[in-house]
Amino acid sequence: MEPFPLDRLPHRSDWTGYLLDPTRDPPGDLEAYTDIAVYDGIYEQVLDRYREEDFDREEFVLEIRGAGREDPGVISIEEDLFLASSAELVAREREVVRDALGPVLDGGETVLALGCGWGANLGVIAEEFPGVTVIGGEIAEYGVTASQELNADDPRISVEPFDFHGEWELFDERDDIVVFTRGALTTLDGLGPVIDRLADRAREGELLGGVHLEQSGPHPEDTVLGLLRRRYADVRGFDIDLLPTLRGRPDVSVSHVAYDVVGANPLHPQTAIRWRST
Repeated sequence: MEPFPLDRLPHRSDWTGYLLDPTRDPPGDLEAYTDIAVYDGIYEQVLDRYREEDFDREEFVLEIRGAGREDPGVISIEEDLFLASSAELVAREREVVRDALGPVLDGGETVLALGCGWGANLGVIAEEFPGVTVIGGEIAEYGVTASQELNADDPRISVEPFDFHGEWELFDERDDIVVFTRGALTTLDGLGPVIDRLADRAREGELLGGVHLEQSGPHPEDTVLGLLRRRYADVRGFDIDLLPTLRGRPDVSVSHVAYDVVGANPLHPQTAIRWRST
């Protein structure tokens, strides 16, 4: 990786150019990535691509993470910008997942990866933590199928349909549950009730706590990059209130926060958050 100057970001990011000059037409549908149908269409393409060739899991993750991306492309880490290859991005994302979950997994736990998309993180968790069971939950039909096929050779990984706003049978008859999300909660319509349900289950002893890699604010108010991130979340319709929502619960203790652990999109970086019931 090599450092990348902020003033060059508009040359690499159409969204940055649009945010700095809103007289331009937006480079895409402002609210596309809060629509389940959009994600299901993406996951259908991912599944078709997986079925085209005999990929192993690691090769396929690299293939998909590099699709439609400049190589090297701009990423962010701890509010600094870098040019990184797709391989460097994937390696950083694996490191971030390992570091986020490591302090709460001793072996024997069940990691419920909710909103798991096409399943890229499930294999990372299983490989990094050989003593745990990994269960993915995803609302998009093609996401469930893609996750199942990608991880079919790993007996410790299973995937089931899951709706954050529906019934939560995924939790039933399982012990030592740790909930994990990555980039899923920010797309929800109604984050507060989901956090309430998770916190209630933690208080009742049904889960050990949560680990999240989410695009959560508050973004800095005193930096250009922070202001761009605030504006980006607003115009795209993303909910970045996970951290203040957790901190607003009197029965929740937030034990760890690390801002901008990785931003594959530097306008929408992920914050690592761990919490448990008090």
